[in-house]
Amino acid sequence: MNKWFRKGNGRRFHRVDMPLRYYIVPSSPIKDREIYATGANYFPQPLVDMIETRKYDTIRSVEKIKEQSALITEIFNDVIADIEFLGECTKSISNGISPKNNVSYWLKINDKLKGFSSINRIEASSPKTFQYLSLIEEKYLSYLQRLTNSINESTPEHFMVEGVLPIGYKLDEMMSVFEQEKFAKIPLIQAILNLSKFLEAYLDVYRQINDDNYLKQFPQEWPQQIANVSASGLAILLPKRFELYSRVDVYLYFEANDKVINFDGSVVDLRADNEKHRERIAINFEFPNGNDQNFIQQEIQKQEVKECMKFALYS
Repeated sequence: MNKWFRKGNGRRFHRVDMPLRYYIVPSSPIKDREIYATGANYFPQPLVDMIETRKYDTIRSVEKIKEQSALITEIFNDVIADIEFLGECTKSISNGISPKNNVSYWLKINDKLKGFSSINRIEASSPKTFQYLSLIEEKYLSYLQRLTNSINESTPEHFMVEGVLPIGYKLDEMMSVFEQEKFAKIPLIQAILNLSKFLEAYLDVYRQINDDNYLKQFPQEWPQQIANVSASGLAILLPKRFELYSRVDVYLYFEANDKVINFDGSVVDLRADNEKHRERIAINFEFPNGNDQNFIQQEIQKQEVKECMKFALYS
């Protein structure tokens, strides 16, 4: 069992770390807002700190670029501002505020959909840099367009989504290459890599909002991770934060049985995990169904048998 989760098992229900597919949202959305919002905090402090770090890393990398440094710096600052604008839109919708209701802001969003206008200034003199930035632009515009569509079609009762957000961009392939050690000391490559990570931090937030409004009906697609589970509750790392003592709806999916069980939950503990940029959230099940509790207990026992067999195999 991970030390991070360890609390001992001197309690009524035995606890174990096990892989789990889950869907967890606040029981009540934000009331009296312009656009539907679940009520979760999608910008917890560990994430905000990570975003600031990635922005700082990008700026520091740009400062090391010698060729056309003034122009490069200006272009990167423009792109950073565009990415932060997408982040502001994401934060607005997470708080139930519709950018569409602010005419000047809505016009600005549609202007941003034209792309990173300043990168064209470097196309002739630095075609490689232009190519890299164009790949970041491609992914940025794809997500901004989906976000704009959602804002345009959403109401206070419903946040419209078009399905899961797209994956598999050329940028992602390039970044996996740029992660290699041989590129570690090339300032331009590091600047592009850090800028891409900066964008990805905001896209992850929007992806979480999108999924929370879409995936409930598709348990096979729910995220899976190690959770500390008992028949009376669970503790799990999440990229979002709930208010302490708030009520949440907890859905757990068990693939082997193709079974979804639902609990009314109460948040009883919150701890920031700054290393993983996540929130460790402990949830108690409120007045759980006895049959569901027994089912979880059986799954816990199965997990313990698997762990014992694995230990025997490698010992």
